[in-house]
Amino acid sequence: MKINEAAKQLRTSAWTLRYYEQIGVIAPVTRVSGIRDYTPADIDQLREVLTLRDCGVKLAEIKQLLALEQTTNTADMRRQLLQTRATELRHEIDRLQTSLTHLDAKIATMAGPKHELVGNGSH
Repeated sequence: MKINEAAKQLRTSAWTLRYYEQIGVIAPVTRVSGIRDYTPADIDQLREVLTLRDCGVKLAEIKQLLALEQTTNTADMRRQLLQTRATELRHEIDRLQTSLTHLDAKIATMAGPKHELVGNGSH
């Protein structure tokens, strides 16, 4: 499958696929007459990369995870890396929930079209 077809299937850009290959997140894709030819295994790996990226895992961490998959007895290392990211996401969710609660409370207390968002310092 050519790069534009792969990008469309993965709902990303051809530039992104080239970039991931360039920085070594994925191994170089086999080329036929100089044109990238993505296999189903390449697509599966890229789908996993994109999913991890969408989960907030940094590209360097994804690269590390994929490299660890190529070696034996690294499940604990991979698990720890993902657990660290999951903990970071939980903290971010807590922070966002606090922000949302604050905004909801502020909205609920607003009376009429004009309302000060910040006190005028007279309190």
